Amino acid sequence: MTEPNQTTLLTKSDFLRYRTCPAYCWTHKYRPDLIPEAPIDALRRANDGGAIELLARDLFPDGVLVDARDATEATRATEIAIANGATTIFQAAVTTRSGLHARADVLTRHPSGHGWNLIEIKSSTSAAFDHKKDATFQRIAFTEAGFTLRDVQLMHLDRAYRRNGRVELERLFRFDSSVMAWSQRYLGETMAEIDAALTMVRHAEICPPCGCDQLTRGKRCPVFPVFHPELLGGNTVYDLVSINQKHLSEARDRGVMRLADWPADIRLNTRQRWQIEAVRSGQERVMRDPLRQFLATMQRPCYFLDYETVQTPVPLFRDTWPYQQVPFQYSVHVLDESGLLHHREFLWVERGENPIPPLADALRRDIGDEGSVLVWHKGFEGKRNEEMAASLPHLADFLLGLNHRMVDLMESVSQGMWIHPDFGGSTSIKRVLPVVAPDLAYDSLPIGGGALATLRWKQCVVDAMPPEGIDPEQTFANLRDYCRHDTLAMVRIWEYLNRLAGTAPATTADRVANLP
Repeated sequence: MTEPNQTTLLTKSDFLRYRTCPAYCWTHKYRPDLIPEAPIDALRRANDGGAIELLARDLFPDGVLVDARDATEATRATEIAIANGATTIFQAAVTTRSGLHARADVLTRHPSGHGWNLIEIKSSTSAAFDHKKDATFQRIAFTEAGFTLRDVQLMHLDRAYRRNGRVELERLFRFDSSVMAWSQRYLGETMAEIDAALTMVRHAEICPPCGCDQLTRGKRCPVFPVFHPELLGGNTVYDLVSINQKHLSEARDRGVMRLADWPADIRLNTRQRWQIEAVRSGQERVMRDPLRQFLATMQRPCYFLDYETVQTPVPLFRDTWPYQQVPFQYSVHVLDESGLLHHREFLWVERGENPIPPLADALRRDIGDEGSVLVWHKGFEGKRNEEMAASLPHLADFLLGLNHRMVDLMESVSQGMWIHPDFGGSTSIKRVLPVVAPDLAYDSLPIGGGALATLRWKQCVVDAMPPEGIDPEQTFANLRDYCRHDTLAMVRIWEYLNRLAGTAPATTADRVANLP
């Protein structure tokens, strides 16, 4: 059998893309120019993965790195390292006659001296199904290449780890030793998937279909817009709130694409029915009595609160843990008893210090002991308050008290009190706000999303130095504008809800319009 060429090799990344969607794998391999730009969150996760792998290598001080990028060269370099007596190899590479190319994060000699242990390093805090699948791919490739694998392990972050001074790598990571037995159970299934993927990559001239039009939005592959541009408009069946796979498949099998054409015999819950009615009529639907009762739970002064947080795989500060959402900023708009609006804010810009204590102290000064705390998605702000309370006992009563006073404005949408066809089944404030105040569009802001806000803050406060073209002072001003925008959006939505319910005092609209 002849050696496979570079183009037709199936890598682990190819295999994982194939499992996501064959069309995605083919496009990434043969038409990468068609791949849409990755969102900031995806780029951050990729960067986190690379950084965690580099950090984990410090636990293997005798490791030898194979840094050749070319598959043939990397495979040859691995063979040379083994011949020279290397017992631990980073990025050890194999290329099989069937066309597999795999690189192990860590390949180390079994303590007995017979065979090898293969270790895959993950930046997650658990060993997910896909992680075990890719480790199984590695096992198959290395075994086919002639290696005797005594064990296959996943090495991932331990969420129970709490930083105390310097990072302790021995405690930061943990090993999952269940992978070898798991992969044995899924070996046949994985080999069949590999065979199908190999057949696909050997036919560069044939792009397989993208079947993601049969899946809910959260399961679409990155090239969905390339293959299904006709499905990108609003108010399609994919926009039905909480749609499940069964109902989506049934509707698509009948050729239904527009939400307004939803078949009467496919059963829906009440909120879904109301959404379709709003789409068909083109008018918002308001449940005034429940909305009035909801608004009546809000007591002035009203504090419209929003946090911005940073989340990293390696804890940045003492007493924090992997991927903890650490608040570094807040905005509060305060609507007092007389209907006047005031704004207060906090942004931590000092390097090297945990922002939680000073943020919580400032919050204690800015939010009084009486009145409702209004947020959008209380699960997020509420959880941050609980975490801060656990680390700051002297402020625990205050922080937990905020949760008892918390009202989630999002519930006006998520519980069906207010449905608008332009929401597209979403409860995101970025979908709701344009209905209420088109002048407050987020796309007019230099920083218009939470992911970018986190990235820019980290670049200016945590990283050694910001990238070229990123000015810290201007970035801090942009961060203040963005966070203020979030709470201002809540004020505008609150005002609109009062008008819908017919409960707004005569002077409220004028006073809220003159925002600081």
